[in-house]
Amino acid sequence: MVRLPKIHIKVPGTSANLGPGFDLMGLALDLHNEFEFQFSKEILETKTELKNGTPLPFSKKDDLVAQSYLAYFAKFVPKITPPPYHCKMTLALPLKGGLGSSASAIVAGLCLAREVHKRIDSATLPSELSFTQFLAEFEGHPDNTLPAYLGGFVFAYSTHGESLRYFRKKFPSSVAIFVITPEFSVSTEESRKTLPKTYVTSDVIFNLSRIGAWMHFLDKRKFGDLLVGLEDKMHTPYRIPKTSPLYPLADTLKQEGVGYCLSGSGPSLLVFLERKNVKVKQAELEEKVSKIMRSAGISYSFRRVKPDGMGVRIQMK
Repeated sequence: MVRLPKIHIKVPGTSANLGPGFDLMGLALDLHNEFEFQFSKEILETKTELKNGTPLPFSKKDDLVAQSYLAYFAKFVPKITPPPYHCKMTLALPLKGGLGSSASAIVAGLCLAREVHKRIDSATLPSELSFTQFLAEFEGHPDNTLPAYLGGFVFAYSTHGESLRYFRKKFPSSVAIFVITPEFSVSTEESRKTLPKTYVTSDVIFNLSRIGAWMHFLDKRKFGDLLVGLEDKMHTPYRIPKTSPLYPLADTLKQEGVGYCLSGSGPSLLVFLERKNVKVKQAELEEKVSKIMRSAGISYSFRRVKPDGMGVRIQMK
């Protein structure tokens, strides 16, 4: 057996869709899940646990790190038996919170497998293009996995069997970002069932125009363009209907002229403020959010975050 080092992998959270960019746009955030992997000849079976000793919040069959690790070997080096490992995780991203917890696990598992592959048989390593293609295909949502892997704002797509295409942009520092995370979970699979099977042409055109506003914002850094760019008619109205506990919050943010979007399928919301007005606006916003959530009886967290421009970090110990 090849001697393998301890491998530490740190993966940023992500916010996908960003309003109109359904399954296309994502942003890496400086909230991270961390994974510590250990290999030895005494380890005969893969084991995953939380570093703080608390029980795992998911079952063994739902371990996406292990699933993606094994899938890499099955795809790229099927003749090699993947060596088992022990993994200790530190999780900062809420499960089913819309902040890319699943994507972080997939990125960690695939990057781990590539590091192991590199030490066993570096001559057969997949190209970066092949690796990112598989990364996008494994979950089916490159707007989640690509920002987690690459960092920054990412526009990515791979549909109808075509090759993955993507580009990265730096998110403007003139805008401050906040995350509101209600303490309940949303299944992406269940959330997708609320979406219509077809859309009227005018709604599709509306969203295309808002993606254009996003691109203009990234180039010109004007906050007004971002406010327009965050508007959406393809998933947000169906995931935050008037019956949703989040509707009063979303409606208030809209009336206040605050930029916001559902993060992934939710329930987390991203809120955007101009940095030059952030001190005054943040205090006002926190007060309004507190009143709404208290009235609805929903516990939540409210925190400021920054874009993560680095993506996955891999360290050998």
